[in-house]
Amino acid sequence: MPQLVTVEWRGEKYPGVPIAGGTAWELFSALPRPDFLSNPRAGTEYPHRGFAHANEVLRDGVPVSVDDDRSMMVPLAPGLDLEYVRRLTQTPHLDPAARVLLDRVRASSPLVVGELMERPLTSAQVARLTETAAVPGGFCYRRRDVAHLRTPTTRSILGGETEPNEPWVFALQWRVADPADYHAPIAPEYEGLSSMPSSDRRGMPVLGTGFAISNGHLLPEYVTADLVDLPLPDAAKIVAYTPNGTESELFAYADKQWSPLTLERRVDIPGVEIGRAAPVRRILREATRVVWKGVSGSLVDADEEWGRFRLSRPGPDALSRTGAEPVRRGVYEKWVSRGELVPAG
Repeated sequence: MPQLVTVEWRGEKYPGVPIAGGTAWELFSALPRPDFLSNPRAGTEYPHRGFAHANEVLRDGVPVSVDDDRSMMVPLAPGLDLEYVRRLTQTPHLDPAARVLLDRVRASSPLVVGELMERPLTSAQVARLTETAAVPGGFCYRRRDVAHLRTPTTRSILGGETEPNEPWVFALQWRVADPADYHAPIAPEYEGLSSMPSSDRRGMPVLGTGFAISNGHLLPEYVTADLVDLPLPDAAKIVAYTPNGTESELFAYADKQWSPLTLERRVDIPGVEIGRAAPVRRILREATRVVWKGVSGSLVDADEEWGRFRLSRPGPDALSRTGAEPVRRGVYEKWVSRGELVPAG
């Protein structure tokens, strides 16, 4: 472990170390603290630990993120502070001025080539992913924005698709090849997602502000452009998180297979054998854009007679016209006759 340094978080001082490239901090305490977890390290003098976003941590009275030129910035003005901006991110149907402000905040830290992204996965989604080399289309997050979320409970805000009572939750991590492959899920382009009733939704509601539901942080959300799957780049990883905040790397992708990175036997993924390589059966090259019943989408699976159609702009109207069903947060699909699909112009 790197050398501990004394930092301040929420008005109290703790020994801590930076993690995830300094975008988050692991803090330690000899005594129990609210929001702290048991420290799994044997023989430590600090049996309790917590995790904090770097923007919340001070060292010598100065935010530790001061040297991070990719940290999101909030413009200064009378009555304008971080808490005010956070409240705006939780407010659907923003007026134009508020929309401009949130766009400026996001633009202060744009996606770049090589950015590490992360998408929450259920165990069933992990099993499917080991057979198909694709970044599952839909909602995703920058690693730098969510690195402090290390338990199933805290990570549930990243879509809310976690399976009840699972001791582990999972995520796919990969690096951005082209920032144009990602959109901000905001109105008007993706306004239909924020209009979905709960009966037609998987996971957490979509606010349409471009940020996830959060009581304490700015968590910018992204979607793959048109909600398509992207080819999986080499060095992608599948990781797992436990209730005590442990992050375990399970598999890495390269040369058309997932190779094990651990022998962690406590992780149970039905259909996946931890510690054994998993060859990929189907390699995604490029998404096929199609139109069905006048609705734009993509072809995500097919045989000779049928195709799996995914909506590119889900909304109540598109659902009523197509009968597509939610398969995960923001993603709606339906099997249709291939003869009815028209290539997108």
